[in-house]
Amino acid sequence: MLSRNRNCHRGNCEYASKQVNQLPPLKRAGESAAFTLVEVVVALGIFTFALVAIVGLFVVGINTNKESSDQIQGANFASLLVSTRRSLPTNSIANFALPPLDVAYSSSGTYLTNSSGVADDGTTNGTPAYNLFYQVGTNSTTGPHLAEVHFMLWWPVTAALPTNNPGNRYEVTTQVALP
Repeated sequence: MLSRNRNCHRGNCEYASKQVNQLPPLKRAGESAAFTLVEVVVALGIFTFALVAIVGLFVVGINTNKESSDQIQGANFASLLVSTRRSLPTNSIANFALPPLDVAYSSSGTYLTNSSGVADDGTTNGTPAYNLFYQVGTNSTTGPHLAEVHFMLWWPVTAALPTNNPGNRYEVTTQVALP
């Protein structure tokens, strides 16, 4: 709504207009600007449904994070075993999980499980953290100067060998040059 003010100065009159905000119309008695009980209950139901779904996603995320962390630790441990054997392929290392590589390749392999498992440092005399199955050595395909190394780690240490669940195991096949 526009209002007009009359300004007169030394006989000159001007009309200036300015904007005036209008107030909303008054409510009648008995009318209110609020939500009904049904609207509040529906809104709370939708909110609760969304909250339950979000909490469920948190649980999935936490489990995925744990599995990913376990896989990374398994990969790092496998790297420790392989790098130690690459640096000293034919030396006997006291209590080390993988034997010297200048032996004949065993097709049956060796199991180190449960109380005979492998500790975090790669030895067999610490507190077991991983189960280990390994096959190492030379064969007619690789020749006398190249050893094949195949091993599988799985956890927890009390678990049976996982056949169809790759989530709790880490498997490596590589070759190591012998002197």
